[in-house]
Amino acid sequence: MEVAGIEPLGLAMGFGRRSTYSHVARLRRAGLLARAFDAEGSVVAITAAGRRAVGADRGDVRAGATHGSGLRHGRAVSWVAALLTLRGREWLSERELRGQNGWEIPVVWAASRGRHRPDLGVVMPGQARVAVEVELSLKSPRRLRAIFAGHEQAIASGQIAGGLIYVCDRADVLDAVSRAAERAGLPESRFRTRSLADVQAEVRRLTRELRAGRPVPPARDPNRPREGAVDARAAAIGAVDERGGVR
Repeated sequence: MEVAGIEPLGLAMGFGRRSTYSHVARLRRAGLLARAFDAEGSVVAITAAGRRAVGADRGDVRAGATHGSGLRHGRAVSWVAALLTLRGREWLSERELRGQNGWEIPVVWAASRGRHRPDLGVVMPGQARVAVEVELSLKSPRRLRAIFAGHEQAIASGQIAGGLIYVCDRADVLDAVSRAAERAGLPESRFRTRSLADVQAEVRRLTRELRAGRPVPPARDPNRPREGAVDARAAAIGAVDERGGVR
């Protein structure tokens, strides 16, 4: 990932606060990471030297990703990535998805088409793909229609067979994307939303359980008590079942 919040980064790696900041400080002194700050805390961004050290593509993180809305978005995506990591899921960042045609979602406008990549891609057992979008701002209804029409095509064709998950930090944004999904005709079994606050709470809970030496069990839905039921939070970021479908 280009940008990650320090707290979710440390939690995903199993470090305590002191160890996390110690590691970040050393990597920063080595020129492998840069730090940025806002009212919600600090984030780290990999530098060009850091990319070379891990054999990744070249170039520093783009400036817009470490300021304003870009910084907030990067931090939010890192919380979702932390949950995927704690759940043992295989995931790809938006940067890693570049150039991979199987992850490009068509954006269907009235007279033209564009391309869109999800913020994260999850590969479930059986290789079913799940797209994860992290949305912190309210897009226009026209823009949402175009994006969801593309997701509907990708799901119907089997390109994104596992479905689509939206993570938002505002109730009005969650409502808007839910309406857009319904209008686009996304199957209920292939679309779910989660609040960012829920994702953050689950990351912290799982980390506490791991530090206490307890295995991380799938969360269970009290409304679905039958034996073997998979809760909507049990896999991926908590909305994908073991077969790759969104529940």
